[in-house]
Amino acid sequence: MTDLLKKICIAIIALLLSALGAARGQDNTASREDSAAILQTALNYIDGYYSGDAARMEKAIHPDLNKATPRDLPQTGRTTLAYTTYSGLMEFTRAKVGLLNDTARHVKVSILHIELDVANVKIASAKFIDYVQEVRIDGEWKIVNVIFTSGSEVPPRLKDFDSEAEKPVIEKTAMNYLAGITGGDAGRIEIAIDPEFSRISLLPVAQTGKTTIRRQRYESIVENAMAGIGKQDEIYRNNKVSVLDAADGLAIVRCETTGAVEFIQLYKGNGQWKLFNSVQRPNTTLTLEQAMTVTVGEPMPDFTLPVYGGGSFKLSDYKGKNVLLMFPRGWVVNGWCAYCPYQYLELEKMQMESNVMGKNNLQIAFVMPYSSEKIKDWMENFPDALAQVEKIKKPDATVAPGSIQMEYSNWVAEKFPIVFDVDKEDPHTAIPVLIDEERTLSRRLKIFTNFWDGAASEQNMASVFIIDKKGILRFKYIGQMTEDRPDVNFLINFIRDMD
Repeated sequence: MTDLLKKICIAIIALLLSALGAARGQDNTASREDSAAILQTALNYIDGYYSGDAARMEKAIHPDLNKATPRDLPQTGRTTLAYTTYSGLMEFTRAKVGLLNDTARHVKVSILHIELDVANVKIASAKFIDYVQEVRIDGEWKIVNVIFTSGSEVPPRLKDFDSEAEKPVIEKTAMNYLAGITGGDAGRIEIAIDPEFSRISLLPVAQTGKTTIRRQRYESIVENAMAGIGKQDEIYRNNKVSVLDAADGLAIVRCETTGAVEFIQLYKGNGQWKLFNSVQRPNTTLTLEQAMTVTVGEPMPDFTLPVYGGGSFKLSDYKGKNVLLMFPRGWVVNGWCAYCPYQYLELEKMQMESNVMGKNNLQIAFVMPYSSEKIKDWMENFPDALAQVEKIKKPDATVAPGSIQMEYSNWVAEKFPIVFDVDKEDPHTAIPVLIDEERTLSRRLKIFTNFWDGAASEQNMASVFIIDKKGILRFKYIGQMTEDRPDVNFLINFIRDMD
């Protein structure tokens, strides 16, 4: 990489990282003192209400509290949100509306997650299940968001609620939101969020040394997406969702993008999951090394990935060997790329018949951005993929001589001449296939994409990386489609010429 190019890249990445500067240095883990303070805040909230102790309640909740519960209206069958304000909660507590003996409260507090000065807490009690979001603000833990439902001594709002069955739908809803934010797609956001959605961020005020709460509502979120504010280049989008807990039509999830970590409360109403409350914090995990791609002539970053069928592959273990990494395109819309298996089988054939790896002090590996189960399906579909290639090579009589279809058939016949005899049960162990299910390597190399060559799929751009014996990247190819990838003979000759 030239010095000028490096300076340009570093300047661009510095702008991205500068947004994270305020949170840099914060520990994602909480101390024992934090955990104790978070627990005490939750107890001040729930026991303060049940005991009518307004002082404890006031100590627990922030004046900008946003608290609601979904209510199902029998007259219409529709769901609405019923709010409890800061002043309302304080006065209800002072009036001892919820007074209940301590032996009848059945309080159980569970700290679900602590990260970046945000704690997600579940409080189960006789009358309520509260999902509570606490933030550390000016040295104190305060409750800022609550969504609640029926407790253990009250009939549930939703009968036969199955949290495990609901998790995939919850994840999909949250992923739609993240895709809308990072892709500038307001339509996807509108589908996911409630019209009364509220997102918190913490803003320090330098002049006073205090921290304020900023809330963004539905309109702000949607309008920002329309304006492209928050939109990221596709290669940098690495959206993740994990469900922390779900009960009786409520859920709490942790969401992550390249720039932010967001903790979101959802509820199920009118047959759909909707995002309601959230706390957003800068994502401090991004590093300059992760943000920049690898360059020919520089060391290839080390990585470790599981191998399909067992074991693991660590790049640094192969110092002293050349390494050829092949990244097939993979899944395309509703099926596997027909050409991807061909080069795998061609290299497998060369290894089994002539020991191409041993003769060239070489290790070959294919990398797939999928689970072990999906890679198994890829291999089992080798016969079908090869049959498609053979069909293209031998068009029927309706394809006119000299037509573009016939020219393409001739090209495929020239570039893919071997006819493989493959069974779906064949093991294919000669060339290891690496499982990059979390797309850590594919994203690091900037080749994983959700839209490429006119197709919306989770896929890698067909790519080839050659690393020499010293761990230096010597060849890098990222193609427009699988068909134009350098052929196997070219790659092997290139590796031989490196020595």
